[in-house]
Amino acid sequence: MRKVLAFGIVALFLASLFGAGLGMAAETLPRNETIYTANSAPPTNANPFSGGNIIGIDGLVFEPLFMLNFMQSKLVPWLAAEGKWIDSTTYQVKLRDGVKWQDGKPLTAEDVKFSFELYQKMGLKKYEGLREIKVVDDKTVQFLFSGAPNVWVWNQNLFTTLIVPKHIFENLDPNKIKTMTFLGDEKKYLVGSGAYKLKEVVQQQKSILERNDDWWGNKYFKKPAAKYIVQLYVSSNDQAVNMFIKGDLDVGTYYMDIVSAKQKNPNIVSWLDKYPYFPPVVPVVLYFNTERPPMNQPAFRRAIAMAINPYQIVNQGPISDVPDQTPLGAIMGPWKDKIGVKKLIDQYGWKYGDVAKANQILDQLGLKDTNGDGIREYNGKDIVLKFYTCAGCSDWIQAGEIIANQLKAVGIKVEIEKGDWTNFFMAHLNSGDFDLALHWAGTFKPDPYSVYYALMYYKSKDDKGAANFGNYHNDKANELLDKLAHTPVESEQINYLKELTKIWLEDVPAVPVYMGTLFYEANQAYWKNWPNEKNPYGVPIFWPGFGTWGTALALLGVESTATPTQTTTTTSGGETTTTSGSSTTTSGGGGGICGPALIVALAAIPLLMRKRR
Repeated sequence: MRKVLAFGIVALFLASLFGAGLGMAAETLPRNETIYTANSAPPTNANPFSGGNIIGIDGLVFEPLFMLNFMQSKLVPWLAAEGKWIDSTTYQVKLRDGVKWQDGKPLTAEDVKFSFELYQKMGLKKYEGLREIKVVDDKTVQFLFSGAPNVWVWNQNLFTTLIVPKHIFENLDPNKIKTMTFLGDEKKYLVGSGAYKLKEVVQQQKSILERNDDWWGNKYFKKPAAKYIVQLYVSSNDQAVNMFIKGDLDVGTYYMDIVSAKQKNPNIVSWLDKYPYFPPVVPVVLYFNTERPPMNQPAFRRAIAMAINPYQIVNQGPISDVPDQTPLGAIMGPWKDKIGVKKLIDQYGWKYGDVAKANQILDQLGLKDTNGDGIREYNGKDIVLKFYTCAGCSDWIQAGEIIANQLKAVGIKVEIEKGDWTNFFMAHLNSGDFDLALHWAGTFKPDPYSVYYALMYYKSKDDKGAANFGNYHNDKANELLDKLAHTPVESEQINYLKELTKIWLEDVPAVPVYMGTLFYEANQAYWKNWPNEKNPYGVPIFWPGFGTWGTALALLGVESTATPTQTTTTTSGGETTTTSGSSTTTSGGGGGICGPALIVALAAIPLLMRKRR
């Protein structure tokens, strides 16, 4: 009996030490020096180029020449002190003084040249028209093109190409680099220039980044406040909510009833300080199959736009906000002001929810209900439009049902067809076999050119914008997009964007119906100065693969609340225990991830792609 009891005590002791038998002792970190974030998948790969799933490898460990602040649609000089077109075919970058690698060696123009060429060798990037990368001196590198390049695509390369040390990577096979995890023995290659180093990865549980106190950026920006950044594996919204309420998570991208959560923990904040709290970022648009009559008529599409009432969709449907009539979201605010979007809408746009005007347009098109069944006819047949969506997209189904009811008021019948994401929904969109559909893939872009190109460019079915599912084509739009692509002069860019916006409003290739939101919550118990609408210095996207889009800016900008030191212990399964005095709280949970926050993961083309569920 004593042996059995002793064995049981030892077993319990070992279990407490090794986290449910995984062989790794729980890590104890100072709570007021540690930022806890989370992801819905466990950290298993630290590859900075492809397949990595650890927040901060891009941006905090390895850095680009420029960071993107996605919420402001602007580039922030980072390793580069400046970058500019010195003529129509030459882009020159000047590096900051004192930039260096984490092993102390200087970061030079040779590293920049090597890094851009490495991406090409790995087949991860193709810099169209780039004929030479010329090292002028240690701090200056020039990119020489064989003609005027697409300046917008080039700008995207400036924040998505990570600079890596030539002296570390030059002896590695580029084809093998793509398949490496950079864990275990491969971790020795993770020598970046950033503010943090990868300290440890506990498989199926967490990753830990540790501050690089000798970071070159300390003198240009400020020393990061957090010594550690821990990414926990938190698989469900419910589990994340409990952890936020108890103060065990500091920041994340999960869906929650934030009003209820704030009542239980007033330290929880988001982008907005009022409903809907979550940041409305880009519009979700209603696509038309513009090759099918009567949807091939701009006047018919305009009537549909007028019959739709986004206010009703927002009040009764997904958590969101009301869009304007363009595909340019809230993040394009500065560009929209320059373009004069409000004035263009007044001149060329429509009025949402104007059922009388919609009916008038449909009557003028000769689309009338001749048999009194409540449905208008085209060529003697009832107008019945098939609305395609995915069975798991509850927000789109809900919005689709509201739209179907609104179009019923103008004599158009809508039938909703649902199926799985890949083999049904996207298969129908990519093949053009649909009438109506909701999506945001064309609007979640870093600049207005990329939005209009994705939605409006069309030369053929093999040469069109990636999100032009409805096969809309307009020769004038193609011409404007080509001119816009190749001019770095802002005044010319604005003029072309004005013309494209006018065409959008007149032709109505698609209809913005509500604003897609990013789920974002932060806890101010230990850390303050999280980015928000009034201080949009960083991006509220805390998923792997978005570090250089502004996540790194957010994590570098937070400040300590200087609360009394507490200790948080993380154990297996991503559970945390926070101890202060005599009280201890433990959080856990389970369930599935769903909801419109997955807008981020699907839209970052050609970055991280992730299936919406």
